[in-house]
Amino acid sequence: MVVMLLTVNNYMYSQIPSGGWRDHLPYNQGLRIAEYNGRIFCATMAGSLFSYDTRDNSIKKHSKTNGLSDAAVSAIAYSRSTNTLIIGYGNGNVDLVRNDSVINLPDIKRKTIMGAKGINNIYCKDQYAYLACGFGIVLLDLYRREFSDTYFFGAGGAQIYVNDITSNSNYLYAATRNGIYKANLSHPNLLDFNAWQQVQTLPEPNAAYRFVAYFNNQLFTVYHDPDSPLEDEIITFDDSGWQVWSGSYTDRFDYLGEQNGFLVLSSLLKTKVYSGNEELIRDNTTYYAKHALYDSGMNLWYADPGVGLVRLDASGNGTVIAPNGPPSKTVGDIEILSGQVWIGCGNMESEHAGYGASSFINEQWTWYNRNNIPEMVNFNNVSEISIDPVNPGHVLGGSYGYGVVEFLNGKLVDLVDHDDGIFVHVTGFETLPEFIRITGVDIDRQGNMYATASNSEVGLYKKSPGENWQAMDLEYDDFGFDVSVGQILVLDRGQIWMLIENKEGILVVEEEEEESIRERFFAVRNKNGSQPSPVYSIAEDKDGAIWVGTGSGPIVYFNPSEIFDEETVLGYQPLIPRNDGTNDADLLLVTEKINDIAVDGANRKWFATEKSGVFLESPDGKKEILHFTEDNSPLLSNNVLTLAVNDATGEVFFGTDKGIVSYRGSATEGSDDFNEVHVFPNPVRETYRGDITVTGLVGNVNVKITDITGNLVFETTALGGQALWNGKNFRGDRVQTGVYLVFCTNEDGSKTHVTKLLFIH
Repeated sequence: MVVMLLTVNNYMYSQIPSGGWRDHLPYNQGLRIAEYNGRIFCATMAGSLFSYDTRDNSIKKHSKTNGLSDAAVSAIAYSRSTNTLIIGYGNGNVDLVRNDSVINLPDIKRKTIMGAKGINNIYCKDQYAYLACGFGIVLLDLYRREFSDTYFFGAGGAQIYVNDITSNSNYLYAATRNGIYKANLSHPNLLDFNAWQQVQTLPEPNAAYRFVAYFNNQLFTVYHDPDSPLEDEIITFDDSGWQVWSGSYTDRFDYLGEQNGFLVLSSLLKTKVYSGNEELIRDNTTYYAKHALYDSGMNLWYADPGVGLVRLDASGNGTVIAPNGPPSKTVGDIEILSGQVWIGCGNMESEHAGYGASSFINEQWTWYNRNNIPEMVNFNNVSEISIDPVNPGHVLGGSYGYGVVEFLNGKLVDLVDHDDGIFVHVTGFETLPEFIRITGVDIDRQGNMYATASNSEVGLYKKSPGENWQAMDLEYDDFGFDVSVGQILVLDRGQIWMLIENKEGILVVEEEEEESIRERFFAVRNKNGSQPSPVYSIAEDKDGAIWVGTGSGPIVYFNPSEIFDEETVLGYQPLIPRNDGTNDADLLLVTEKINDIAVDGANRKWFATEKSGVFLESPDGKKEILHFTEDNSPLLSNNVLTLAVNDATGEVFFGTDKGIVSYRGSATEGSDDFNEVHVFPNPVRETYRGDITVTGLVGNVNVKITDITGNLVFETTALGGQALWNGKNFRGDRVQTGVYLVFCTNEDGSKTHVTKLLFIH
């Protein structure tokens, strides 16, 4: 039995400079392993990639933030002949790593191909890599760094889904979803589908085969008996027929392959290695191993889908190796307060996955799910998050499916699900525990907790301090099976704003004295009277205005306190002048679905969109400051589901459909005083080329930088509590070596501060 002796986790997160990026991906779901230049690379089921250096025991993460061209790694392999690591992606993109330089080959990704384009597996032979794709095989010349041929060999030359590839001295073999095919390597035109023949000497010639390997002058594959779903057989085959291999045993296999003269296989229970004469030399218990590697030093590794990479010693004891990260790439909601990042790791697509919630505090990810909290064994999903504005250690989680959970200082203190009989099930599914759909949660400054529910006869719940959850009795009577209630926003003035998504409107609730309630529902319309479409997100800015994200851009409500007094409620959709010599203007992001909105310390607006990445707009929304996409930045995907700003550092977290990545922005929350002013870096070394940040400032102060004799070299206004300097003077030249003074003054001069920094040219 494998004993996990040590979790190696010496890759530490570190603060990043202004304008820098870092990823926050899960690394615990091992999938594929490859050895390259003294390092063991592990790709995960979540599409992330990391490496372990066997020489110094260091761990390094690899992503778009530090050199890779794409996200969602699907296959890796090492070409010994060319000393190249090949990385394939789920969208067909390919990276070649040679001498630690990354060369991108995007041809498959860019090519218009119907069906799946992902790289399923990679087989290396001489100077070539054969890519098993969802449509056929692509031949890659590793010396010339270019694609040579594409083989379509389905019926009549159609596409065919390829799982694995191997060869002997005469033939190339492909294991597909429709049997195993072979082609003579000496054939003058493998592009001709007639050069490919389906192997008929198999138990079921048209069945799906996941593996094919050539070892000890025999062809191996795994036959899956449809009548015995957990019982596979390792078989050998040739032109005369097939037979069960003498080393086969009853189990479900996840890997079989030849590695440098050894046969390596992994099943639900075992990982085994056979030498060239079919002698069993390693036989270890490894539960659910997805892949295994017998490296050049005859060390055995396997990819574990629950913990990451595992190194086995000669006795079968295992050492777990993986960087720290969240439990899954799935993200529902991100909330940040007082430097604490909390993430709901579920959504409607992962309702039953059991990922729970996760926090990122003091540069360390912590999980809160059934793996470490027994009470959450049947609570499979936390999709919504709210942090108590008075006590950041108090966190409320809402589940799309199961109810609510409450944490205090990292400990579970309450869980309310179907057993408590408080939350009303989805109409028509009263007996099913997983049909309580909490779709929004929030906590006000008095400690009252609120939750919205979708597809239910009750849309809003409240829990006051010291009391139990209870349904709020509202006059609004459109709640029900076909109504999707979305985010909730509780304002300091006591109003509760609820998105009624598919009704394209907002329900505002205000509790008055003697427990009376005022309500108003209004359809979301701009000043032109047009209705942009369903509503998806809501946020309050620093001036108290309410920004609502719709399917056609954002709409602003500047006077929420007057919402009950206005005869007709109309929002304002910012107009962006075209500056083309006409008076024409366009509505802000009118072609975009706004999945989420966040406001930074300078009152600027971050917009997460479904198809176009992330936009940063000026406080009034009329000027675009930044636009990040997967093509122009390390953003993992253009489908950004949620985002949040860490006001303490300016770091912005983007939750995409491919995982989480963050960017160190230029604005932080302003302080009440200058007690914690910090300059980073200090000293500024001669090799540093990023922005110098001055943090911990009173909001929006004037910042002047002078040399030691008082000559002004730079001046700016802080963005919230942070100011940036690129290290250059007004002429655009990098300043000389010396000590520089930083003078900070608020608007009326009542608060001032002076600090120093050392600059080395």
